[in-house]
Amino acid sequence: MIGTFISAKARLRRAAVKIIDNDYCSNQFRTIDPVIPEVTQMKLVGNILTVLILLMSAFFFAVAIMTVSTHRNWKQAAETLQVEYDTLNQKLQAAKTGTIQKEQSIIAEKVARAQQLAQLESQLAAQQVEVDDLSKLLNEETIISKERLARMEQAEARAAQLDRQNKALTESNVQLNKEVATSYEKLTDLTNTTFELSTRIEEIEKLNQELSASVAKSDRIRRLKGWDENELTNDIVPLVNAVVVKSTGPLFAVAAGSDDGLREGHVLDIYRGDTFVGRAVVREVQNDLAVLETVREFMQTSVKEGDNVTSKF
Repeated sequence: MIGTFISAKARLRRAAVKIIDNDYCSNQFRTIDPVIPEVTQMKLVGNILTVLILLMSAFFFAVAIMTVSTHRNWKQAAETLQVEYDTLNQKLQAAKTGTIQKEQSIIAEKVARAQQLAQLESQLAAQQVEVDDLSKLLNEETIISKERLARMEQAEARAAQLDRQNKALTESNVQLNKEVATSYEKLTDLTNTTFELSTRIEEIEKLNQELSASVAKSDRIRRLKGWDENELTNDIVPLVNAVVVKSTGPLFAVAAGSDDGLREGHVLDIYRGDTFVGRAVVREVQNDLAVLETVREFMQTSVKEGDNVTSKF
């Protein structure tokens, strides 16, 4: 790079000297022979080329300076990288040394563990023999225990069956004792009832005789007076509970008639559920149908089909 700079400087110096020489020669030619145009043009071209060479020299000089500075930076970076490389190389050597030591330690540990493993395998083989013997004994004991357990379960099942039978017999005995006691009580009650019925039968027979005598006497009196046998019971309202089947104004029909004991003039109450509706009088009676007329003073509302007509209240 320094040689390049020196050569560029020399070229600039030679160009400057040439320009001065060209100017001097031009002046001399002008004084000697001012009428030479071609020589003047050639001098002009030479001057232009000289200026261009000067500019290019300056450009290359700047490039040389930049190259020198860049070269210095690269050298410093190379030195830094060399230092880092040396440091990493030292670490690598230390790591290799540690790795070798660890490998030697691992090899020694593997040998020791192999010896321990061989001892453990021999111990395991001995224990396996013992386990096999114990397993054989355990299987034999298991078979014997299963047989004993089966016999025990059979005995328990038989005992449970006997307990159930005994319990059933006990319950049956208790039930029989209860039935015997109940039968004895019933027999006692029947005996007492039979005695009471015999007594009541005697009393009823006596009352029957008295009633027969009274009825015979009443018949003789009725025949002597000429009374109708139903005349005394016509005004007695029988127990009736009928349903209204049709209603028209104050008149309505119920599904009950003379077969139920109704007579003309009987007074019945009307209910809708538990609500009192009013009162009515029987006006016409058939075998299974009766026509009633409402009593205005007792009516709470009009009669509807489905209402109940009764005499029990």
